[in-house]
Amino acid sequence: MTGRGDAPAPTVRRRIAVGAAVAAAIAALGIPLGLLWWLVAPRPDVTVVTGGDTMPYPVSESMFAMDGSYALIMMVTGIATGYCAYLVQYRLAVRDHTDLRLTCLFATAGGALAGSVIAWRLGVLLDAAEFGRALDQAAPGDLIRSGLRLEALSALVVWPFVAVLQYGLFDGVSLWRRDLPVQRAELDAEAFPADHPGAAATGPEEPSGPGTPADGPTRDPSR
Repeated sequence: MTGRGDAPAPTVRRRIAVGAAVAAAIAALGIPLGLLWWLVAPRPDVTVVTGGDTMPYPVSESMFAMDGSYALIMMVTGIATGYCAYLVQYRLAVRDHTDLRLTCLFATAGGALAGSVIAWRLGVLLDAAEFGRALDQAAPGDLIRSGLRLEALSALVVWPFVAVLQYGLFDGVSLWRRDLPVQRAELDAEAFPADHPGAAATGPEEPSGPGTPADGPTRDPSR
């Protein structure tokens, strides 16, 4: 036998396992997203200056398009992952009768933030070698194509912010519709009192049929 203190352990372990799986799955999306950003993002031209450095000249729209393409990819991914994470936790909650909303919310936010960093660093890394070679071969004043980089680091929070917003939107709709697994269980208990724990104290209702007191007195078969 296990003590009362050991009873919640399976539920805690279950929540940790689900949260870790959701966070890892979302963070792993950073790899293909980094490749996508590397493929579609434009690179502006920069001017080589003395000392092997570069300066953002001439200024062009491509300089802002790098950050914009990254933010757009992260925003779309945030919408998709927020919806999928909520759907997964909802199905698991129905199956296991466990409230996983808060667990999956934190896992979604953490996984999305980790995935954003992975996508950023992977895209920069894929361009680093080619940009380094071009910089070594250029003389001061030459124009070369810039490597992929993220100027506005605030774009790293786009994915987790949108994912949490989408997750919260679906949770709010479920609360309003009283469609959460916990709420559905309460409504079922109200609709079917026989399933309620207190229903056993009252006992089942006496059936009415032929030969019962509900049908009135019966004749003595000896007469």
